[in-house]
Amino acid sequence: MIVDMKQIGDMMKSKTQAQIRPRKIETDEKTVFFLAEKAVSGLYGVRGRENLIPRYWNAGKLHFSCQSPLWANELWITKDALRDYINHELGEDAVKEIKISE
Repeated sequence: MIVDMKQIGDMMKSKTQAQIRPRKIETDEKTVFFLAEKAVSGLYGVRGRENLIPRYWNAGKLHFSCQSPLWANELWITKDALRDYINHELGEDAVKEIKISE
């Protein structure tokens, strides 16, 4: 059996490129909530995660409920950074706006 070295090289090259290519994350409510909670934890720690809760995601709008006006204000101040982080992790602009309710 004769094996062409060029074919083996092409196979190895394509496999290496597939490993390097970033994987696209599926965008669904569960994934968006996970990334939102991860971002809130990074910004505010455990207390922030307890007080800033993602409730639903619809038509590009991520809705949070807050346990107090103080937490609502904190989220309002950082909502653009939070949105940008989530979209960066998703690899697309899935979250267009963050809405806050008490």
